[in-house]
Amino acid sequence: MHRGIRVVVSTLFAVAALAGFAPPASAATGDEITDFAIEYTVSEDGVLHVKETIEYSFGSSGRHGIYRDLVVREPYKDDNTKDQKYEVSNISVWSPGASDDWSSETTKFNDGRDAVLRIKIGSADRTIYSNDATYVIKYDVRGALRRFGDHSELYWDATGSNWDAAIKKVTVSVTVPQGVQRAECYSGPAGSTAACESKSLTAGQAVFGASGLVRKEQLTVVAGIKAGAVRNDTPIVVDPPGALERAGLSWLGIAASVLVTAAAAGLAVLHHRKAGRDQRYVDLPPGTLPPEGAKARIGVDTLAVEQLPVAFAPPKIPVAEGGLLLDGAATNREVAATLIDLAVRGALRIDNSDNSAGTDHAGGVRKAVLVDPAVATEPHEEALLKGLFPDLRPGDERLLKAAAPGDYSLVRGAEATIAAVQRQVRLHNWYVKMPHTAGGTDGDMTLPVGWMLAIAIVVLGIGAAQLGSGPFTSGRFLLIAAPGTALLVLVGLWVSRKRRGRRTATGRALTDQVLGFRKYLATAEADQLRFEEGEDIFSKYLPWAIAFGLAERWQRVCGELVRTGRLTADPDWYVGPSYYTSDWTASSFSSTVASTFAAPPPPPPEPSGGGGGGSSSGFSSSSSYSSSDSGSSGGGGGGGGGGSW
Repeated sequence: MHRGIRVVVSTLFAVAALAGFAPPASAATGDEITDFAIEYTVSEDGVLHVKETIEYSFGSSGRHGIYRDLVVREPYKDDNTKDQKYEVSNISVWSPGASDDWSSETTKFNDGRDAVLRIKIGSADRTIYSNDATYVIKYDVRGALRRFGDHSELYWDATGSNWDAAIKKVTVSVTVPQGVQRAECYSGPAGSTAACESKSLTAGQAVFGASGLVRKEQLTVVAGIKAGAVRNDTPIVVDPPGALERAGLSWLGIAASVLVTAAAAGLAVLHHRKAGRDQRYVDLPPGTLPPEGAKARIGVDTLAVEQLPVAFAPPKIPVAEGGLLLDGAATNREVAATLIDLAVRGALRIDNSDNSAGTDHAGGVRKAVLVDPAVATEPHEEALLKGLFPDLRPGDERLLKAAAPGDYSLVRGAEATIAAVQRQVRLHNWYVKMPHTAGGTDGDMTLPVGWMLAIAIVVLGIGAAQLGSGPFTSGRFLLIAAPGTALLVLVGLWVSRKRRGRRTATGRALTDQVLGFRKYLATAEADQLRFEEGEDIFSKYLPWAIAFGLAERWQRVCGELVRTGRLTADPDWYVGPSYYTSDWTASSFSSTVASTFAAPPPPPPEPSGGGGGGSSSGFSSSSSYSSSDSGSSGGGGGGGGGGSW
């Protein structure tokens, strides 16, 4: 079992790692880009071809690589009710001295109106021990250009402002069909109108430069293109995400989630009603057994506990067996009930009169004194007496208190008693399948299969959460959590039903009798009790009251009979202060026995994003190009940032 738990835990950790739940490496401080060379080439069909050469200096050792963030969606500057998209494709990465493995992931925020594509370069299995590495990243962008009445324009946030590294030097070159007509550039934090350090326009190619850019600072470039020189020179403008898209949902996904949830819920209800039901003699009243040798028709139990009649006497079986039939488990409560049953029948007496040996309660030390071991006729009764009195000599005493450190004799006695009860019930054939809590584990693969199904559901849920792009929104969570929870509940019900066992028709009839008698003890008042004059009804039914957890109520009801003189004040199996006024009575007996047979303490040890957006021009209004706004750092399209990991 312990090995199975270890396998499950290991599997869960592996699933978490595969799902990307491993803690990410934080960005290193002191990182620097010593040289950042960017080449922009605009083709006639309006595609921006990009080549970035990044000479990166790591601020600490043990890094795996870098990441480059590219803005791929943002609100449209000219109309805030719309969004602008940049379609990035044909990504390739090369590095001469470091791992150039790469992966990409898109993250959405601002209700899906902003999105950043992260290109993560490097290998988690490979560490960069050098302080420096060079990376060459190529990709294409559609939707980068803007069109005006007299020109087209590339107005682009080249570096982006969200770098975890300072940029020591950056150079940007722009080449367009028929040559760049005019060039402009800005550097600094977002909104800065300060010109970049250098710009030139030679033979139709624009070159821009800046240095000493710290965090939140960037280089933005503007290149004018002759009207009609390129096609597809307008922004890709789209509507903002709708409610479903913002929640990461689709009608198909919702329909699938509802269908799976409804199916799982329906199966759970059906399983609860039908699967794992006890057998029952369908033609006989509840609690009735057919005459010996007679046959009776057997069906499935469909009666609720409330439909069972009250029984005025318990079934003629040992109380410990009745306790196991009741809830499918045998515990120290059954041990306590058996101990009192043996006392009532004369096998031992409970002595509460001797205070000389010390006490763990105010009323004095409690002990069991062996009187007649021959009274014990059932294997579990013999095991209990043997655990209390190993020599089985009449007159032997055993203190009812927690065992000394390292003394496991009482624990072993209780375990032997419980095991014997389980064997007896098994031999009686009262269960088609014994409950797990009653030792029904032979060949039982229910729990391992249940774990496998639960893990499979979790893995499928994690996989579904990774489908598509964007953050794991509350909508997507509900979409996956609802059917996932329903399926897990279904698996839980299946495991629970399988492990709680299934009674035969005879076992069901006896259980009906036990439940009917419990109803009697739980509801009858003193004037409703049926007993003959001189009969000690309190002692007779006390073991069952203990097994039912009704000892306190039973003592209170019978105490009223004692006060009216209808019952004797003290049972004959008890010695000590008046039973009904002593601090140690039936109401506390179960807990006393539980502590007596509990495992003792061990012996003491030996000493020892940033981007702008929109279609406003990047040229100042004083230029010959039509524009109403001045350009600024961060005012163009694109942007992003990066860092190391």
